[in-house]
Amino acid sequence: MTLEFNATLRDKGLGNDDKKKILLEVPVSELKGKVEELTSFANKTVTIQVVPQHYTYSIPFDKSTNAPTQEYVVNNDGTIDFVQKEQTQLEVDEQGNIDIENRPFEVTKEIVDEFIRAARSLEFPGAINPRDVLCRSEDGESFEEIASDYDMAELTLINELESAREYYAPYAAAWDKKRNEVIFQDKQAENADSESSESDSKEPEEETINQPEETQNVSEDEIEPGYEQSKDEDSEDDPYK
Repeated sequence: MTLEFNATLRDKGLGNDDKKKILLEVPVSELKGKVEELTSFANKTVTIQVVPQHYTYSIPFDKSTNAPTQEYVVNNDGTIDFVQKEQTQLEVDEQGNIDIENRPFEVTKEIVDEFIRAARSLEFPGAINPRDVLCRSEDGESFEEIASDYDMAELTLINELESAREYYAPYAAAWDKKRNEVIFQDKQAENADSESSESDSKEPEEETINQPEETQNVSEDEIEPGYEQSKDEDSEDDPYK
């Protein structure tokens, strides 16, 4: 039996050198129907997984123009681009720092997960397919079962999923601003269309190659009557006889 709910983590700083008490503040709505199960864990050792509800990323800004020097772009066809802009202002202060500041931005876990589930054509450069993990988890599979299919420990799978969320966080934020304009292509459909196009392009070539062979295969009915090649003729034509 497992329980999952959103909570605010408070560090109370209480306890001795070996143990420390941590307070979780949980909205009543999150505990609806779970209080009895939660009570059954009282005075028992449990494993707690802490997953953030927000992901923070930073974008460098040129302070002289108040414009970002890099952007995370989600195109209307669902492809993504990381755009590094040329810096037009390179003033250096007394400490030798260029007039650039990193500004923090935040996106919710909900939006990031929505983006990952919607982005059927994107491939995460990691050890898992985060879309597969999220969809299977929503269908009721446990992380332990999913981790087994990836030949990794459950905690490793969770950490990989968190890495994917952090990686896609800025793209998810960009997608959220124009989500109704973006149409992700299905990777399998793209591959099928590509294979179909290659097959179609090869057909005329194969017909051309096969044409001479077809014209050489003359049926017996088309041979002129009265003509029959003798055994002697075969012997004369064959240089190895």
